[in-house]
Amino acid sequence: MEWTTDELREVYLQYFEEKDHTIKEGSGLIPDDPSMLFTSAGMVQFKDIFWGRREPEETRVTTCQKCFRANDIERVGETWYHHTFFEMLGNFSFGDYFKRGAIELAWEFVTEVLSFDEEDLWVSVYETDDRAYEIWHDEVGVPERKIVRLGKDENWWGPVGDSGPCGPDSEIFYDAGEEYGCGPDCEGVACDCNRFNELWNLVFTGYQMDRQGEVKELDRQNIDTGMGLERVAAVLQGVDSDFEIDVFRPLINKLREIIGLNEYSPEQTSYVHRIGDHLRGAAFLISEGVIPANEGRGYVLRRIIRRAVQAGDRLGMKQTFLTSALPPILDTMGGTYPELVDRKDLIVNVIDHEEGSYRNTLNEGEQLFYRLASDLKEEEKSEIPGEDAFRLYDTHGLPLPFLKELAKGEELEVDEDGFKREMAKQRSRSRSEQEDTDELQEVADVPETKFVGYEKDSIEARVLALIGDSGETDRLPEGEQGVAVLDITPFYAEAGGQVSDIGTLEKEDTEATVHEVKERQGIYYHQLEVEAGYLTVEDTIKAGIATENRRSTERNHTGTHLLHRALQQVLGPHVVQSGSKVGPDELRFDFNHFEIPTGEEQREIENIVNEVVLSDRQVSEDWVDSVEEAKKLGAAAHFEEEYRGKEKLRTITVEGFSKELCGGTHVSRTGEIGGFAIQSIETIASGIRRIRAVTGKNFLSAYRNQRDQLETLAELAGSGKSDIVKRFESILSEQETLRDELERKTERLLSTVKDRILEETETIDGVELVCARSHVDGSDLKRLSDYVEGEVNGVVILGTTEDDSASIVCKVTESLTDVLDAGEIVREASAVLGGGGGGSANFAQGGGPKKDQIDEALRSGANIVRSTVG
Repeated sequence: MEWTTDELREVYLQYFEEKDHTIKEGSGLIPDDPSMLFTSAGMVQFKDIFWGRREPEETRVTTCQKCFRANDIERVGETWYHHTFFEMLGNFSFGDYFKRGAIELAWEFVTEVLSFDEEDLWVSVYETDDRAYEIWHDEVGVPERKIVRLGKDENWWGPVGDSGPCGPDSEIFYDAGEEYGCGPDCEGVACDCNRFNELWNLVFTGYQMDRQGEVKELDRQNIDTGMGLERVAAVLQGVDSDFEIDVFRPLINKLREIIGLNEYSPEQTSYVHRIGDHLRGAAFLISEGVIPANEGRGYVLRRIIRRAVQAGDRLGMKQTFLTSALPPILDTMGGTYPELVDRKDLIVNVIDHEEGSYRNTLNEGEQLFYRLASDLKEEEKSEIPGEDAFRLYDTHGLPLPFLKELAKGEELEVDEDGFKREMAKQRSRSRSEQEDTDELQEVADVPETKFVGYEKDSIEARVLALIGDSGETDRLPEGEQGVAVLDITPFYAEAGGQVSDIGTLEKEDTEATVHEVKERQGIYYHQLEVEAGYLTVEDTIKAGIATENRRSTERNHTGTHLLHRALQQVLGPHVVQSGSKVGPDELRFDFNHFEIPTGEEQREIENIVNEVVLSDRQVSEDWVDSVEEAKKLGAAAHFEEEYRGKEKLRTITVEGFSKELCGGTHVSRTGEIGGFAIQSIETIASGIRRIRAVTGKNFLSAYRNQRDQLETLAELAGSGKSDIVKRFESILSEQETLRDELERKTERLLSTVKDRILEETETIDGVELVCARSHVDGSDLKRLSDYVEGEVNGVVILGTTEDDSASIVCKVTESLTDVLDAGEIVREASAVLGGGGGGSANFAQGGGPKKDQIDEALRSGANIVRSTVG
């Protein structure tokens, strides 16, 4: 049969469902794990189960997982199968079947369901995994010559991040035939050529590795498998490359149509494939709330968009074009992943802005290259240093092949080894950032913390663990900072844009101030300082939040829900949250819209929110089992991928107004918000706006501050508050009149000074030279030089002094700039003044602190003209 990608995805999940596996939703691309930037494998959402921190609800599970990897980004487009974004089919066993079960299920699916010919299949095992070898050879019947033992680089998986579950793996390969190999030196299944296509990786997760690299057996043996959806679809659809399968082909065809080349060389095809992959990856990242930035996830997004622009530039695309190719992505993937369609406007706005901004940077990079090449040739050097080449790549987006072409045109070489060393340094930094994005030390062997903060502000709790400067400890004395883990807590841990609670832990003669709370794998870490007494493990303490701080945060969080709904009512249903931060002092809300709302729209938004506040509506919570159930009930699910895979989901309903998925803390009635006021609206990216607003006591404080400022302004203006606008209009009108009068007087003064200066004109072999000291302000010196130059065919050098410095300017008639350089003249004159300056051959300016040397500086500049022209 002719398999479509959608059919393969569905048949895989159905097969394992029939084998007693529970189908689970894949998680989002943004993992709930601070050690990882992106979800890079299907097992990420089950990491706690593999670790043994959480008991599985089911022992057999199957998923289709969205994944994103940037570690092989340089290879995307160069091979048939490397991608940033891809889908991973997986089946998992938590203490159920192990090596035999995983191998038998995989072989049955590949040979009987997908109907692969056994003659075309090879397998690999870890070099010392005799058990896996025996199963493949003795029980499945794979010939010895088709079972390859490989080392740790090839057949050992994990951990994800710097620690975690890991183990040997076994892979199934499809042999496309000798004609696809790289020749007699082909390394077989370990080779990167196109002959052997990895279909499936079966990971026998029986070990865990700690941060020191020590490996020990897990109490429970698990199975984690991964089948690349795109790779298998390519084989089933009879095409050589993943970029030719049904979900990629329309995108690649659209790009070819946009670019407009009739024929494509292999190099040009690789550029088209890179653009397609990176555009698809960018769309998925943006749909989950990632915005281009200079660090973290935002940097990865920025990098893939820029790499797509670079590839387009190499194909002659000098104008923005990426978003023109988005429709095929939405058409082929939007049915399975509706967030792409829901956030189409956001995706278009972000990519358009980033591409336009980067094109300006790219042009700057080429200019910097030619400047660097000129300097190197002046120094009689023939090679561009690796550090400079990498800076042009990393900062200004000029890829190495492009740099080499530019360098060849200037008869220069590029230090490729130095470039690669700098690239390796950056990759090392990126790995460090991805593998250790949070330095919080975690504890093992403690149960998940029970959170009761929705119902209680304080509770009696037991200290389960303490962490000090040197790691886990039994005691934290007075004056020390550390972390406490409790069995139960009322403290909200920072999540979903809401800051954590602060408060105290108390027992007799002991008080510790809690500054911040973080949650990792269900365990709440209370970061604190012991103010008096001491804390010990097994203490019974009273844990209490700062209630006024919490109440203010609740007002702001419910306020964000009201604001979001009001924005949609006023600006349109396309408005979607792209980020937020909720604390006790203010709320910050980021959203997509093509322009900043007008003053009238802002007032309407405020009116809608305050009407809901004044109507004192009930705010209630409900619990549902899935995102789909919440959406059926009418709940908005912003960044819904964050909620997928969770056992229970909480919805917050404002009676008759809004319903959203949310895990934060809220008021019980809208009247508790007290009032709502927008403080500012700004643009943080193309199409992305940020509102800052206040509620409750901060709303009252903002009103009082504005009232006090108004009274002060009225007093300064000498008017009543009701007449202050008219008074300032009058003041501004008077100011404009005075400015016009001052301008007229300055014009007359400069004209008079110009006439006097022209009397000192000197002619040298037909070149007029005006060199004079003037007593105008430094800010008017350039303007005066413009007036003088208008009546001189030659060179104008003017200087002035003020306060404790001197200024100098020079202008050279355009026809003389091949002989005389204004920048050189100013640099020489400024050196006399103890300073510096520069500019173009036509105009330059400078100065220095030695104002008593101004006449000598002017003579120095004039002598350059005399000696050059003479």
